[in-house]
Amino acid sequence: MGDTTTKGEIGEAMVIADLRKRGFGVAIPFGHDVPFDLILYRKETGGLERVQVKYTESDGKVIRVMNQSNSAWVSYRYTASDVDWLAVYDATTDRCYYVHSSVFDGMSQLILRLVPPANNQRRLIRWAHEYLHPTLSAGEGSDPGRLPLRIRPE
Repeated sequence: MGDTTTKGEIGEAMVIADLRKRGFGVAIPFGHDVPFDLILYRKETGGLERVQVKYTESDGKVIRVMNQSNSAWVSYRYTASDVDWLAVYDATTDRCYYVHSSVFDGMSQLILRLVPPANNQRRLIRWAHEYLHPTLSAGEGSDPGRLPLRIRPE
């Protein structure tokens, strides 16, 4: 088994554990021909959401999230029609981050910032701490370019 496969499995295990601790149900699809790794089940609503898991090792300043996968059997660039969430396990911070498709749709990569930038930029920054939960709240965040929208069951 290759290093990439091992890291992917670790990422999936950490995300599954995190979601279960938060009280979500998790299902694992069979096969490699779907563009998602997990199905998140919201018990309170019965809602199902597709989750693509990413493993990364940040530099302690930023988490780089690639919005694509390439392997011997599949090649995907994730869109909102493919997945609802990118769940990112960062081995450096040992945390899981959840990015909704309304944030990453159309991007090839996005950056979640762990610390303030050296140039003191404040606009258009996606702070990693805003993506610690797979929920979105309407109206949160005033800049539509950096939504951590939280979708609450109706």
